[in-house]
Amino acid sequence: MTVMDAAPEGKSIRSMFGGRTAAPAGPPRRLSESDLWDRQRQFYERDAAALWGTATVPHGITGNPRIAATYARVTLEFLRRVPGADGGTPDPVLIEFGGGSGRFAYLLLQALRDLAPDLRATYVLTDFSAQRVAGWAAHPAFRPFVDEGRLDFAVVDADRPGPLELAVSGRTLGPGELTGPVVGIANYVFDTLRQDSYAVRGGQLLEGRVTDPGDPLRPDAGGIGELAWVTAPCADVPADLAGILHHYRDTLDDTTVLVPTGGLRCLELVTGLTTGPTCMLVADKGHRTPVELCSQPEPALVPHGSGFSLMVNFDLLARYVRARGGWAVLPAQPARSLVVGVFAHPGPAGLGNPDGFAAAVQDQLLDTGPDNYFTLRPLLGAATTLEAMLAGLRLSRFEPGLFIELLPRLLAELPGAAEPVRAEVAQVLNRVWRCWFPIGEPVDLALCLGLAFSAMDRFPQAVEYLELSTKEHPDSAPAAFAMAVARRGLHDLRAADEWARRALAVEPGFSQARALRAMLAAELAED
Repeated sequence: MTVMDAAPEGKSIRSMFGGRTAAPAGPPRRLSESDLWDRQRQFYERDAAALWGTATVPHGITGNPRIAATYARVTLEFLRRVPGADGGTPDPVLIEFGGGSGRFAYLLLQALRDLAPDLRATYVLTDFSAQRVAGWAAHPAFRPFVDEGRLDFAVVDADRPGPLELAVSGRTLGPGELTGPVVGIANYVFDTLRQDSYAVRGGQLLEGRVTDPGDPLRPDAGGIGELAWVTAPCADVPADLAGILHHYRDTLDDTTVLVPTGGLRCLELVTGLTTGPTCMLVADKGHRTPVELCSQPEPALVPHGSGFSLMVNFDLLARYVRARGGWAVLPAQPARSLVVGVFAHPGPAGLGNPDGFAAAVQDQLLDTGPDNYFTLRPLLGAATTLEAMLAGLRLSRFEPGLFIELLPRLLAELPGAAEPVRAEVAQVLNRVWRCWFPIGEPVDLALCLGLAFSAMDRFPQAVEYLELSTKEHPDSAPAAFAMAVARRGLHDLRAADEWARRALAVEPGFSQARALRAMLAAELAED
């Protein structure tokens, strides 16, 4: 059976990469040893703007203020249960694997500072790409957190995990280096790391192997031919997984299960860094119960550009952690889009009230969690009344993307809003800006905010945002025109005329700018 026959959400490798005729195929190999992972690395070595700025790699569900607020609360629930949390333990360390665009780290740092301003913790943002890590270190939005000692950076390769060499402090974090609590974070990471495949057939456990095409793996390759799945006797079941895999063999129907080998390395890296307690938050698409693992076909690869992802076996992760004395909390209800799992190790001193921690995590993951939010998110974007739009923005924790969607309706409603409502809107708009972390998207948020303030006749605030917009986009006719309108609102007619002229210099056919200049000429003549 080929991948082409697998679950509908996946695609064959040939369909993903263009369908060229393949060179002679190599011998079947374990999935984790396939050359596919070399291509995966090449794809994710591209710059952030090409991957996340264009949404080639999905990130909206794990890169918004709502999920950051959830993670901040779960993190603080964990830290409150660490013995000596009132000052008797070393400062915690948070490590994000595969930080991608960097947006989630920025939002989580903001949320933690809001909820626990006195928390002394170091957030280490990591990726396997040294170029991406260097880009984060130079990002101006991160500079305040770096200066405060809250943020550091490191290159971490899940294929070859080793000590973390922190870029800012120069500190090295190796096995057993820490004694305080460590929190690990992996959003949409485990599904892109190496995995192995096993099949249950007639009560026997078999190993799933893939036949790689012989094409060289290049980022610009038009296709790499067909990838065929075969099953073979298990040559060597890893000892630390044998109990789980044999349980699957004895309890599941004929099915295929994935083993997230790269994800397990990340879990082991976190627990190995400290002699204290650890907590790992993992968000991905995946299977959380044995029932969801039943009757699964060969793994289906979901394409993202020339990269791909696989479902994550959260049930296996939970069993793996529990077998080592840890706790695992998974959503009690089926996830529509995103499973968030929390995996904790108490350490020698233990953690206070594990049942209370599990209950608090369930509350955060279910009632106000990212999966429910993402399911309801289209309804927030469809709001039509000003009250509903403001409620949606508050519920989203002031998500800039939602604000952009609502902007045309906001601009229609704001001119008629009463002054108390305008004051509320102004607070919301400033909170939206605070959540903005640019990653190369074709969005001028400062312009959008300036338009909203102008619609409420709050021209001084409008000018503040429009100055940011025109500085970032000096050749933007809409930004120059918006600045002209705001300056006219401040009765600075000469400046307004100059900005209208700039708009026309960029876009000579800009009829609204021409009309504004004519209006300004008459007003200046009366002055």
